[in-house]
Amino acid sequence: MPWLETAHVEERMHRTLKRQAIKPVARTCAAQQESFDAFRAEYNTVRPHEWLNQDTPGSRYTESTRPYPTRLPPLEYPGHFVVKKITTGGTFRFNHKLLYIANSLVNHHIGLEETEDGVWSIYFNTVLIATLDERDYIIRG
Repeated sequence: MPWLETAHVEERMHRTLKRQAIKPVARTCAAQQESFDAFRAEYNTVRPHEWLNQDTPGSRYTESTRPYPTRLPPLEYPGHFVVKKITTGGTFRFNHKLLYIANSLVNHHIGLEETEDGVWSIYFNTVLIATLDERDYIIRG
């Protein structure tokens, strides 16, 4: 069962990551990031892997030929959606109420679609991320 072997390799990697980069936790975010960066460099370019016949992951890596845009095109929602931009506080205004959704969506647009009377589905692009009920204005994810 190849999926079981892959799961074992992932579990092993996570154990090694915890042992080398997380325990103990660094005193600052910058110091913790340095630990992660050092772990990644060793794990991918120095340490041979049994799963790869003692090669390193870095020796097997090939860069994608797929071109990636430097900037993604703006999201477009269907015309019947209510589109809202998320503020720097992770909030948006809806029916004169200020609602918090997520800091990770700051400066992005979400689309709201009324699916039942007073019940709205909230989308980020094509992904349904939450619902909003106008009766209590609670966002449920």
